[in-house]
Amino acid sequence: MEDFRQQFTLEAVARLKHLSANLRAAETLSESFKREIFRTLHTIKGTAQTFGFSASSFLAHELENLLAAREISYILFCEGLEILTKSLEQKDFEIPKSFLKKAGVGNLGGVRTNLDSEEFAPEIPDEFFAQLSNQEKIALRSAAQEDKNLFCLEIGFALTEFADGLINFRESLNASGEIIATLPSAKFNAEGKIGFQILYASSAEISKIKTLAETGGANIIFDSSENALSNSLETVAAHAVRHGQAIAKKFGKQIYFEVAADETEISADKLKVVFDALLHLVRNAVDHGIASEGTIKMHLKVEGENLHLTVSDNGNGIDLPAIKAQATAKNLISADAILTEQETIDLIFLPEFSTKLEVSEISGRGVGLDAVKTAITEVGGKISGGGESGKGTTFEIVLPRR
Repeated sequence: MEDFRQQFTLEAVARLKHLSANLRAAETLSESFKREIFRTLHTIKGTAQTFGFSASSFLAHELENLLAAREISYILFCEGLEILTKSLEQKDFEIPKSFLKKAGVGNLGGVRTNLDSEEFAPEIPDEFFAQLSNQEKIALRSAAQEDKNLFCLEIGFALTEFADGLINFRESLNASGEIIATLPSAKFNAEGKIGFQILYASSAEISKIKTLAETGGANIIFDSSENALSNSLETVAAHAVRHGQAIAKKFGKQIYFEVAADETEISADKLKVVFDALLHLVRNAVDHGIASEGTIKMHLKVEGENLHLTVSDNGNGIDLPAIKAQATAKNLISADAILTEQETIDLIFLPEFSTKLEVSEISGRGVGLDAVKTAITEVGGKISGGGESGKGTTFEIVLPRR
């Protein structure tokens, strides 16, 4: 996904500015416009969280709360949209406490910035990331958001010279980038040397970093430029899995992921639709599809001129009576409506529909599946759902590849 974080912020900012202009010009907030704003905020909330924009994700959720309120302050909501826009344009943005106070957000001591998200893990091996302190993780996320290349260099020094040798090598690295962390390495123990792994970020030419490493006697054991994000289904699936794992950890759930995805690259506009759809479906499955432990399967493949995406889980499944009861309670259908099984299942894609009784940061608005269907339909695709109570849920998406 070439520069996908940047693509996300540019599109989100443009969308928010468009909504802000229309909101200020509107005499009344129609239900269709309100749903459009909800869909935009819900999508931004999920994707921002994935890319480490924790302030933006938090603020989008609070704006959803304002929009859902019985009486909405247009002035306050417009101010919130402007602040959300700024939060996406500034990586170190911090939400103004004055706005949180006016919006009635209680936990003013936990004001969030765009540098502290646990959901965003830069593209480095998990064994390195797990050893970092919180401060080092923040520095790493910041470097990744600035699109710097990330490296892990391994080097060993003789006991008699390791102090000066390490200092000199670090100085040569600091001249062309930023040392994120220095970790111990056992690789050189058998040689009687002291070893180190150095996590390093730089915008310099790759050839220059390789020369620095070779000159200093170090090996490059990881180079993010060789693992550059591509516009492939495989890469999109990998990001969705990492986000799902982070959400599962947050909720204390044990969830396993099984993925089969083509390496085939797709166009940027289809990439965004696929990415947003996978995020919504994975978040729903983790949050209220699976109770405590289960499996989520993703199959992404190209067949002819179409993309076929399947996301399934072995969780709670689809409770048809509950769906019909909720739809009736929300006046989406009449109490005496006679629906087929598929017609009942299709109700879950309606605006404002949700079987979850409480709203969380993840779901419960009745916006997620509506947003997914809207985005897929707009590019000529289709989505369908199926499943049985207690036997899991499956969503299938077909959309044109180009």
